[in-house]
Amino acid sequence: MDSHANGIYRKLRENLLAGVYPVDSPLIPGVLSEDFAVSRTPVREALALLAQDGLIEPVRRGFMITQRGDDELLELFEAQAALDAAVASAAADRRTDVDLLRLQDALDRSTQHEEPVDVRLALRQWHTALREAAHNRTMTDLLDRLDAQIKLGAPWKPSHSDGAFERPIAEHRDILAAVRERDRDGARLAMLAHHAADRDNRIAQLAQRHA
Repeated sequence: MDSHANGIYRKLRENLLAGVYPVDSPLIPGVLSEDFAVSRTPVREALALLAQDGLIEPVRRGFMITQRGDDELLELFEAQAALDAAVASAAADRRTDVDLLRLQDALDRSTQHEEPVDVRLALRQWHTALREAAHNRTMTDLLDRLDAQIKLGAPWKPSHSDGAFERPIAEHRDILAAVRERDRDGARLAMLAHHAADRDNRIAQLAQRHA
């Protein structure tokens, strides 16, 4: 894939996950090529990669955002939790002192922000640091795809209620404590508990949106 297609792929992926494109409107190569001021070839290549990622699917006039049923979303949550639990276990075994510093820094920043979006960003950076601490590129790449599919299918909505992040921050702290102690089973179980709570919260938000 050339540099034009790669850049368009990254921008389209970013736009998809940010909710820029309406769910019920097709992504048409000709229109997108005009938007990006390039030929249709790199746009088609980028769209094909997004289809491989499971974010869009081909239709008669281009591509549509992939719509997932409740059962499929639950399958994605289950796969994400299993892989992230394996990551936590591996991180407990392989983490370095530098990895621990990065994890602690991200966790500290999550407690210093007031805006929900900023807290969420810090916690996402914490998960990125944990995956780096696992030192397993294959699991990280698979999780990156699952994260994107879940974000598109069940987007997280910020909560402005007091104490909304107390539980997830405490869960991250528990996982980090197990990783620091090289407790592989403890890290794995703590991550599974964290994902179960996050899954239930995301599904509840999704149900409210469709109510």
